[in-house]
Amino acid sequence: MTPLQVELQRAVKSTKDEAMTIEQAAEYLKVHPDYIPVLVAKSDDLKLIGDETIIAKRDKTNVWLLGAIAMVLFFTFAVLPGIGG
Repeated sequence: MTPLQVELQRAVKSTKDEAMTIEQAAEYLKVHPDYIPVLVAKSDDLKLIGDETIIAKRDKTNVWLLGAIAMVLFFTFAVLPGIGG
């Protein structure tokens, strides 16, 4: 059986905006709405905004990775040929 916080995480990430209200989450999991903030606190990938909305945290690693790739490509095609001759 899947833990409730994992089910909540999957449900939030599967929505169009990657966001869900506490009432929607409680209805989806069939638990009392007071228990939802506890589940959000247990999940590393969810964040509670205000008192009503649950959102999925964005992965910032991809932004750094894309930036590093862009820098390597820039140096490969623009800087290194100029140094070499």
